[in-house]
Amino acid sequence: MSVSIDLIRQASSFLQGRILRTPVEYSPALSQLLGVEVWFKLENLQITGSFKLRGALFAMHMLKQQGVTEVATCSAGNHGRGMAYAASQMGMDIVIFVPSSVDPVKKAGMERDGADVRLSAFAGYDETQKWALQECDRLGLRFISAYDDPLVMAANGGSIAMEVAEQVPGATTFLMPVGGGGHAAGFAYWMKEQRANTTIIACQHRDSAALKASLEAGHAILEMPAIETLAGGLEGGLGRNTFEILKNLVDDVRLADERALRRAMRWMVDHHQVIMEGSCAVAVAAALDVDFPQPSGPVVIFISGRNIARSTLVDVLAEEE
Repeated sequence: MSVSIDLIRQASSFLQGRILRTPVEYSPALSQLLGVEVWFKLENLQITGSFKLRGALFAMHMLKQQGVTEVATCSAGNHGRGMAYAASQMGMDIVIFVPSSVDPVKKAGMERDGADVRLSAFAGYDETQKWALQECDRLGLRFISAYDDPLVMAANGGSIAMEVAEQVPGATTFLMPVGGGGHAAGFAYWMKEQRANTTIIACQHRDSAALKASLEAGHAILEMPAIETLAGGLEGGLGRNTFEILKNLVDDVRLADERALRRAMRWMVDHHQVIMEGSCAVAVAAALDVDFPQPSGPVVIFISGRNIARSTLVDVLAEEE
């Protein structure tokens, strides 16, 4: 199975009535700064606090149709929260392997929904996923990737692209955070098929830019050195399948460092009263960068999640510029 227009339509149809159709919000400040209309797609308002619920529900549904009753996954947080919720809704059992650096808010959310959460000895995502795959082999569990799975890509990215195309029909430029690449791959696949003249801008952490490194190397960089960051969802390597899609569809890669992420989080509170986590701050940070290229038309920026510990948020908001 691979990502296709039909699979994206199937995912979108299944998700109707099971998730929220999240709104878009116009940004006067960014529109003035960039000289074009700028909109935010607010998936931080989604059930479980992030877009990851989409892929989790669709993947779990498809596996249940095959008779699977217990699955496992590895997650930096939001995918795990989505999978835990999906498992509780479908009466399935789930084991979630998480890095030792996982945000406590995300871990607590998984446990509230009844997931068997197993904490890794490793802080980094890639090392944790290696351990998770070994454990799945040992325990005989079906593993669902947080990003490198066609079902996840179709729902996490493709279904959102379908919504955005209806909500901001004139948009030509799309900014999205990229970690493993699942959302970006599904989104870019749909949008480029429907509007060939669109611009897809991938936004990454400067110290864990697996997509940028992959494009330069000509092959998927599956592992990256672990980093200490607020943006756990951006840390780690790119998916092999996501690279095969993104290598031909991404028009630009923009990088932001930790300081820029924190500044972007404060900017969103100041200008939109929106709380977002570090991973999605990278797309806002890219747009705020003085070197961001002039867009050719209306822009949509993807705000992926809100799951952040109060202590972390207080620390970020207390900083001076």
